[in-house]
Amino acid sequence: MRVTNKSLSNNFLFDMQTNLQNLSKIQQQVASTKNYSKPSDNPLNVERIMQLETSISANSQYASNIKVASKWMDTTDTALGQLGTVLSNIRDNLVKSGGAYVQDDRDKINDEINQQIAQLAQILNTNFEGEYIFGGTAGNSKPVKTESYDITRSGTDSSGNELTDYNGCISLKYANKDGDTLEDIPEVVSDGFNIDNWKSGTVSFSVNGGTKEDLTLKSSYSDIDDVVKDLNSQIQNNGTLKDKINVVKTNDGNIKFLAINSSDNITISTTDILDMPDMSDMSDVSGKQLSSMDMENISSKKTIEVSQGVVLEYNATATEVLNYGDGEDDNVLDLMDRIVHHMAGQVESTDSDGNTVWKYDEDAALEKLTGEDLDSIDAASKQVIKIRSEIGAKGNRMEDLADQNSAADLNLTEVLSDIEDIDVTKKTIELSTMITVYQSCLQAGAKIMQPTLMDYIR
Repeated sequence: MRVTNKSLSNNFLFDMQTNLQNLSKIQQQVASTKNYSKPSDNPLNVERIMQLETSISANSQYASNIKVASKWMDTTDTALGQLGTVLSNIRDNLVKSGGAYVQDDRDKINDEINQQIAQLAQILNTNFEGEYIFGGTAGNSKPVKTESYDITRSGTDSSGNELTDYNGCISLKYANKDGDTLEDIPEVVSDGFNIDNWKSGTVSFSVNGGTKEDLTLKSSYSDIDDVVKDLNSQIQNNGTLKDKINVVKTNDGNIKFLAINSSDNITISTTDILDMPDMSDMSDVSGKQLSSMDMENISSKKTIEVSQGVVLEYNATATEVLNYGDGEDDNVLDLMDRIVHHMAGQVESTDSDGNTVWKYDEDAALEKLTGEDLDSIDAASKQVIKIRSEIGAKGNRMEDLADQNSAADLNLTEVLSDIEDIDVTKKTIELSTMITVYQSCLQAGAKIMQPTLMDYIR
């Protein structure tokens, strides 16, 4: 087969271009320190690189979440420690009041207790990076507020001294975003929701003492989501109930009724759901006022994702810190009011109309201070310790998660580096070799292309 000069030239140019492409690729790898510059270089490895980079980015966000949650819990732990100290100081004052003191002495102790109550409010309103740590999901507003009131007294104390009004009492209250007082009303919620119990009858509401508004339960419900969706739809189609009530599904699969505005007094006025087994623990549900969304938010837990599919609660709410028992009065807010009144020598009584009033009875009040109030303050302190222990345990878990996160980040980065990064020493040698090859190619080509027509004539 005859080989022409044209054939030699084409073959030379093709080979030179191949060498030049190889040289360019290695130069690019050395310059970028990466094996691949585009998906076509190695589709499988490039896909793995993209997946690893996504995992590393997500892991970095998890690390940030863990750090934020850890700082939040450190702040919470400090605040709970301060709460425990204040409650301990109040307890010391209760013990002190049982000594040989007259009412005037106890009034002076009461002055100190009122300042300690104000300190409780300050601690419960602790702010961390713009959010109130005990505010639940309503973290942008203070969970509690203080209100001042006076105690009216008449007559004489046990020493015959004339009693005067005791002024400057401080009361703790829950607060909404506008700073208005919130009532901690027990929730209207089912227990062990059973769809079969919700397929007939009505649920009726009275808004601010108005007439009953009926919502009809349907036999077509298939699950709790259908009930929630339908009742909310009926509410929004009712001119009186619209934007007043919200029906929600709880995390444990029950149904809950909430008033949207804390200023509205909304009661369930039906007896239809009293016979439902899943509402059996709420025998007083008829005529029961709904708790508000604001109170629900204060009581709600904040969650954060710390690993893929792992979501943790990381805050303590004001309600769980302040509620130390199952009774409606087993909370620090009511306890502080009782202590202040008992310190002022008053105990609860009932007037001729059956209303609860405060009357002066120094001996009975002293008995309350050194008996029931001491027991209650101990229970409240134990609740704070319990919550602090839980926060501490979660903090320890966060430390372990931080270590796991760092290890995972190191492993992912190492795997990514193995696939993506070049071996600098190896690639440098390859670059030098390719430069030599390319230069040799040029020199060989120069000799091949050297003959001309004059060379043949010669």
